[in-house]
Amino acid sequence: MSRGRRYETEGKLNYQKVFAVIIAIIVIAMVVMIIKNVFIQREKLNKEYEYFTAFSADKWGVINQDGETVINPSYQEMIVIPDKTKDVFICTYDINEEDGTYKTKALNRKNEEIFTQYDQIQVLENIDENDNIWYEKNAKSDFSQRVYECFKEKMVEGEYNPFFVGLQFIFKEVLNDFDFTNKKTQYLDNGVVVYSCDYFYPLSYDGHTKSISKNTRTKNYFHYDFITLKGRLKNIIYSIFGSYISTFLFSVARMLKKVIKILLFPLLKFKEFRKKDNQKHRELLQLTLNEIDSCKNKDYVAFHNPAFTGVSSATVELFENSVPCGELISSKEIKMVRNRIKSNNIKEVIFSGFVIGWYKLAKLLHKDGVVVKTYFHGSHSQYLDEYGWKMNKQIYLLEKKNIVSEMAFCKESIIDFYKDKGCNATFLKNLVNINFDINKKKKDKNRFVIGVYAVQATNTRKNVFSSLASAYFVGKEIKDKEVILDIVPRSETTVAFCHLLGIKTTGVDKGIPREQLLNRMSNTDINLYVTFSECAPMVPLESFYVGVPCLTGNNHHYFKNSELEQYLVVNNENNPLDIYKKIIYCNDNRKKVLKLYDEFSVKNLNSGKELVKRYIELGDNSD
Repeated sequence: MSRGRRYETEGKLNYQKVFAVIIAIIVIAMVVMIIKNVFIQREKLNKEYEYFTAFSADKWGVINQDGETVINPSYQEMIVIPDKTKDVFICTYDINEEDGTYKTKALNRKNEEIFTQYDQIQVLENIDENDNIWYEKNAKSDFSQRVYECFKEKMVEGEYNPFFVGLQFIFKEVLNDFDFTNKKTQYLDNGVVVYSCDYFYPLSYDGHTKSISKNTRTKNYFHYDFITLKGRLKNIIYSIFGSYISTFLFSVARMLKKVIKILLFPLLKFKEFRKKDNQKHRELLQLTLNEIDSCKNKDYVAFHNPAFTGVSSATVELFENSVPCGELISSKEIKMVRNRIKSNNIKEVIFSGFVIGWYKLAKLLHKDGVVVKTYFHGSHSQYLDEYGWKMNKQIYLLEKKNIVSEMAFCKESIIDFYKDKGCNATFLKNLVNINFDINKKKKDKNRFVIGVYAVQATNTRKNVFSSLASAYFVGKEIKDKEVILDIVPRSETTVAFCHLLGIKTTGVDKGIPREQLLNRMSNTDINLYVTFSECAPMVPLESFYVGVPCLTGNNHHYFKNSELEQYLVVNNENNPLDIYKKIIYCNDNRKKVLKLYDEFSVKNLNSGKELVKRYIELGDNSD
């Protein structure tokens, strides 16, 4: 028997030859690039250059027609180039604004000072019959004349305003008169050539607009300080290797990135695993063990994951013996929780929601004779979420193995489906009973505040932008008040969208604790939770608890077959006009809506408590 041998007759990979081939390819590429650079440099030596002033970081410099820096932008005043075909640049320095004195010097393309035999260097101005000042030979061209006239029009009482008289704005206005398009090079009168934007503006400041081509001759200095490091590196690579080679190099880099990602996937998953095993995770585990101890000899405990804020809030409201418990990512942790439940003589465990590790824990508890039940807060439409799908699948498998004695759902419409599958399924209502004080502020009569809470912009199911858009129509309707959107969590996209619509926003850029959220809710005029899909959302119940009406989508059991339905439920969630009309209708009948909800909440609370009481009754744990 061979030991340690993987092959008998197959040939082995010759790594020396592989490395030799790779090195040879690299050497050939370097030789090609060197030859190319030699020709480029020879071309530069024989080339006649033209020179132009350049402005960057509030300083003036000089560039040539290829966009190469000749004089670094370091001068406070604009550098004068008397003849763009000659490397003579007049620079002003040591400016004393108090007495109006200054010094001048002349530099060439090598940044060497010339005409040093003279005490002062000054450019003689060419003045035409219209008193226009130009240093160029073609001073009387139609294009130049229009630029100067536009410049004079934009001057405000002799005050220089760079926003209005910047060259980019002036050129754009003048070129419009010539029926100019920036997508191609055009030849105007008197030999004036206007090159397309890809020559001088290859990359926008945010990297989104790319016009790099074989024509590109210079970097874009517009807001260059705000370009990311990645964007700057791209600019450098494009300027060194050109468009074609750079594009090829970037495509190879992207391919290598994908290959490396695939090869390192196991390592990345391990890193993710280790990240979870941090101090916060250990603290939560210890809290779980402590809370189990506090429930010693209790009939039941209800587990909930604090990371799921809505699920966690619903669990705490429904079950007196609630225990926070996060993901159990090792067998050791699962056994620790199991042993703590056994030692405290707990007879029933309810898993509210479902996370990693609870599947194995449920199987072990069942073996110990503990009654296992589940309370799932999702629906079929949420199975697009991979995590939610896996967790629901685990619950279903536990039920089919008779490990779970009863499956509870907060979405009434799916109960019959699971009953038809032979599952012991039941319906539970989410309830709200706040145990902290709400800090209500006196509302500003000149403002109409609309709250949009617990809806992430990246979650299509939450339909946040339809709700935001409805505020635009509300603003047109309520003209005597300033309409404001209070958004939590707020994102760059939601803020930008509201800005486009002309709607003022307030809010917080991330999720906040429940107490803070409910205090914000209480200070709005109306709240929106018009989502595409829900089970039993907490936001509408919480909003009414603090005394503010809340609109919802037509996707859950709330307010069905009650008078509140006509005031609060939006049938077409994707239509901002429908949401807006419901906002106005609800607000006009505000007192009636709040009174109807008070009556509804009493009935809902009583029936909800009865359902919970029946659900937690101990059942049989026999297979």
